[in-house]
Amino acid sequence: MDALREKLNDEKAVNELASLAIELWLDRPVQHLAPPTTLAAIARQALEGWLDSPTAVAALTRNVEALVNELNATNRPVKDLLARDLRAALRDLVGRPLSPDRRLVLTVIDREPTRELVRQLLLDFVLEFGRKASAPVAGVAKGLGTFAKLAGDAVKSRAGTIGTLVGAVGSEVERQMEKRAVEFVDAALSGVFGQLADAVSDPRRATEAAELRVAMLDGALELTLPQLAREVANADVPGGAEVLRAGLKRWLASAASDDELKRLADFALKDVATRPLREVLDEVGLLGVVRTHGAEALATRIRELVASPAFAAWAG
Repeated sequence: MDALREKLNDEKAVNELASLAIELWLDRPVQHLAPPTTLAAIARQALEGWLDSPTAVAALTRNVEALVNELNATNRPVKDLLARDLRAALRDLVGRPLSPDRRLVLTVIDREPTRELVRQLLLDFVLEFGRKASAPVAGVAKGLGTFAKLAGDAVKSRAGTIGTLVGAVGSEVERQMEKRAVEFVDAALSGVFGQLADAVSDPRRATEAAELRVAMLDGALELTLPQLAREVANADVPGGAEVLRAGLKRWLASAASDDELKRLADFALKDVATRPLREVLDEVGLLGVVRTHGAEALATRIRELVASPAFAAWAG
């Protein structure tokens, strides 16, 4: 034990031990380091720990308040938080031509709440246009109404006074206009959504769609930090967290949650489960980073452990 303690107090020996452990792990298949059943169990335990914590939402509230205060501290736009090269890379990324499948686009945008919103917007526009277009008719009706008032009871028709007749005609015109506007809008809705889908999915308009995405990105980058702060505050993140917690609790209590967590873990490890971690990391260019910084971090933790009173008590 004395020889082990002496070696663990030697900086070079600890570094070698950490490197040895890292190399050993790198040679193991990914599924041995993180079996799907273990991943699923860890995910469940982590979720249950957060859901059962009485202080989780309070901590989230404090973090949101701190974020809002930080954003409100300066009036800088979002673009100032990103280096020029990063902004250029983002613009290049969103500016790449993209033509998603038209049916996919319609499935996303043509939903009943969206359809009702667009319907109301179109209807308001058409009715307003109709009212403006019918203004001359309204002027004539007003003139006839004045004439009827002057004529009084001297001029009658079988249907009543001229003023009453004019009012009835005006109401009928407006009623017919509204009826036809509703029919027009209802008939136009499918065409509107179809044109929206075409604008997004037609390969011939891919360049226009890319320009639209770039313009939206530029608009987002022009937002100031206080504007973002207001949106974060209005979003009621703690309230949303409570809703999420209630839903997750119901899901975790269901009989299907274990199988679903296992499927998620299997999907996460798909195509890499049986391959050595070294090979997977090398493929994505992270082998050197993990090997160097992983060994350094592990060596630091070992030295902290060896220097602790708990280790001294354990070693005797």
